Amino acid sequence: MRNLLGRLNARSAEDVQRIARFWQVPLSGDRGRQIGSLYRTMSDIRAARSVIERLDADSIRVIRELTSSNEGSLPLADIAKRTELTEEEARAVAVRLFRAGILAREGDSQELPVGVLPRLFLPRELGLVFRRVQDEIDAGDLSGSPIRVLLQVQDTFSLEESAARWGINVVPGLRNRDELIGQMLRQMTADRIKRLVAALQPDARRIWDVMQARSLGGTLLLETVLDDAGLVEATNADRLASRIRDALDELETSLLVLHTYDREGRRSLFVASDIVQPEVAPTTVPLRPLIPIDPAEIVPAAPIHPHALAWDLLTVLREIANHGAPIWVPGEVISRSWQRRLNGRLWLGGEDLPPEGYLGFLLQLGLSVGLLQRSAPPPGTHPDRHALVPLVSPMIREWRGRSFAEQSLRLRSVWLSSDSWIEARERGDVEVWGPDWRGFRRKLLESVADMEHSHWYLLRDLADRLAETDPALIGTSMTVASSRAVTQPDDEGAGRVAATAQVIRMEFETALSWFGFVERGQMQRKGLAIQVSERGRDTTQQPDVAAPDVETSGAALAVAENGTVTVLRPQPLHIWSMSAFADLEHLSDEPVFQLRPGSVGRAISAGFDLEQIVTYLERHSGTELQPGMRTSLKEWTAGFRRVRMQRSVVLTPDAGTSLEALTRVAQEAGLEVMANSATGESVHAVYPGADADSAAAEERLLAALRTGGFLGQWSASPKPKSGT
Repeated sequence: MRNLLGRLNARSAEDVQRIARFWQVPLSGDRGRQIGSLYRTMSDIRAARSVIERLDADSIRVIRELTSSNEGSLPLADIAKRTELTEEEARAVAVRLFRAGILAREGDSQELPVGVLPRLFLPRELGLVFRRVQDEIDAGDLSGSPIRVLLQVQDTFSLEESAARWGINVVPGLRNRDELIGQMLRQMTADRIKRLVAALQPDARRIWDVMQARSLGGTLLLETVLDDAGLVEATNADRLASRIRDALDELETSLLVLHTYDREGRRSLFVASDIVQPEVAPTTVPLRPLIPIDPAEIVPAAPIHPHALAWDLLTVLREIANHGAPIWVPGEVISRSWQRRLNGRLWLGGEDLPPEGYLGFLLQLGLSVGLLQRSAPPPGTHPDRHALVPLVSPMIREWRGRSFAEQSLRLRSVWLSSDSWIEARERGDVEVWGPDWRGFRRKLLESVADMEHSHWYLLRDLADRLAETDPALIGTSMTVASSRAVTQPDDEGAGRVAATAQVIRMEFETALSWFGFVERGQMQRKGLAIQVSERGRDTTQQPDVAAPDVETSGAALAVAENGTVTVLRPQPLHIWSMSAFADLEHLSDEPVFQLRPGSVGRAISAGFDLEQIVTYLERHSGTELQPGMRTSLKEWTAGFRRVRMQRSVVLTPDAGTSLEALTRVAQEAGLEVMANSATGESVHAVYPGADADSAAAEERLLAALRTGGFLGQWSASPKPKSGT
């Protein structure tokens, strides 16, 4: 183990006592408590500064070499060579550092025996803390820097600790550094500083008083401050060192008094100018300028179809029509196995699953435009009363005849008019109450349209800027609850800005990206970047006009003899039809489908005819199928022993009613009257189309009967007459 805790536990009781004396750690309690106290002190940067101050130059050179080495551990000979020490000098230094608990060696935890060539290393925590001290020494005097710069050079853990002292609710690792720094700067008011000072412990308060009386905005040597604060003379040196570390930790974490190295490399303390004169610092600190990113630093996402969302919705509808859908509760995550099944066929699919909430968003849009119907799940299968099983509605016949551009416009209109956050409600990290979602979406789209379209911006910077420009973007009476904090409606300060920025980021990551208003890219070690797309620039210019899909003359399909079908001019009708009897092989601007026995059999089972498939392929490819392909299709369908079925109705009038009149009524309702059926006692009529909606056809028939002066009434089949 190369961690510090493991190395300390491997040391003997005598070693632990010796290491504690070197690090000036007062020990008490059992061995576990002693190891814990020692570990906390040795991983504290304030203790590391004191140790570096007391070490000789050769020891510091060895530590610097080990902290900068990429190899992790080095033989003694290599250390000697790299530090320009003799092997004897390097061994002496290594022994001293080992006895101080700073150095460890691979293999065991014993003292370095004479004549052995061990590999030496710094325990991981000591390597990190000594590297931080060395960085501080190299940076020199930072006392003249603004507080923003001082916060930027802090490591993330220290930054989160400071944010907590300033009253910011922090969940480690969930909030980025720039967001934390911006919120801290906005809270650096005179009143808050007074509250922090009033809460200081006695030792920290004495140091603060000295700095207020003597520093005058500059630096003071640490030893001078401690002397004036009465923290120099004590009978127990270890206890005094612990008190000093605690006091400095409290002051530095609160940002009231900070540590630096002056030009001579001596340890000094100072009070940042923003703390000395908080009244000159604005209570709302503007964000740094929104600086465009060099496109060379961006790895853009793979290009997608301009109407990817409408296409993906069609894919989901086809999946439901062919195989059905799982039980779904709107707002909750839908079956992950179902998501994986669809993922590879979606333009906006992910590595394993579609983006979080994407399928739920598509289903909600489908319900809103009437393409899906709600069906109750089987009794006892789901306890939630909102659970449903989506079914494809008859409206799909009209929808598939629209262009992708028309579909996209309709879906966008439904999304803009929705009064709920359907694009992000499946994401559990944020809940918003009392928002104006319609106004928020339209204002956000207006802001996007006004942005410079040729520039890339980091998403977090862009969201912060938009939130600060209009903190009421989501509404004036909204409450936001997230894993980070709860923002109440009356919060007009940093909390509202941060909450609004978080919602804006989620909107860019979801609907704005899914509809293609923005393009996404990745900046190495920085995060998600955003660029306004052509559609994003034009979104407010003609909001009610849909540009037609690009049309070209010629064949729409190219059919190969092996059953591969390339859609040359993708339109919803072609995508819907091909997915009924072929499997998608490759999704692109010219998607490729493959005819297989299973896919054709699926279509036959759903009610298609072989003739329908052949006619469709030949009509839209502009040529007859090759003999080999036609033969394969016949072989694939030969094994289906189908029985053709049609729905019909028998109209039996009361006595005295003309059958000819009933025949005319049935024909006006769109039914086909069987030949010679009007010569007996009833009229026998067949509903049009094998896949007709019988309920709708029956309604039309009943309406036609009423119009013709008849009263349609359903009755049971008449019983056979006796003797027949």
